[in-house]
Amino acid sequence: MQGQTAPIFTIKDVKGNVVNLSGYKGKKVLLTFYRNVGCPICNLRFHEIQEQAEYFKSKNLVVLAVYESTVENMKTYLADENPYAVMLPDPEKNLYQLYNIEKSKRKVFNSIFHGAISKAKKGGKLFKTKMKQDGDTNTIGADFLIDENGNVNTAYYGKYIGDHLPIEKIKPFLD
Repeated sequence: MQGQTAPIFTIKDVKGNVVNLSGYKGKKVLLTFYRNVGCPICNLRFHEIQEQAEYFKSKNLVVLAVYESTVENMKTYLADENPYAVMLPDPEKNLYQLYNIEKSKRKVFNSIFHGAISKAKKGGKLFKTKMKQDGDTNTIGADFLIDENGNVNTAYYGKYIGDHLPIEKIKPFLD
């Protein structure tokens, strides 16, 4: 997928607005796939991305955050927050299939050896309300950096739960 045109999609965001990837031509995009909004490890990563919001805004980076969660569960998660990322519920997992997002029990198990327990504790403390997990427990996250022409500059498929493209690898893409 890296070096190829990013697969185009149209989906509604959590607010009901239509999002079409081709509408972001001329902008750089971080397309990031999470498990579900109830996943504490995903919550930790989401907060890491949110902490970069001002920097990402200054570089005109569009962040599209895809979750396996339902619209209702995502609205509970967001409560009254207005995150920088465009929040995309995909409970049918259409985008997950389009971008070949992996499911792996082995990688889930290996997460234990990569700090999953401490990340889960840290991410769990960041929830404002108790969340239920409404996605597949075997989904492994992924990140895609898409350039202004709609091409995949970087395709990063996680090796375990919580393995995402490091922020310090995103920043050079923006310069």
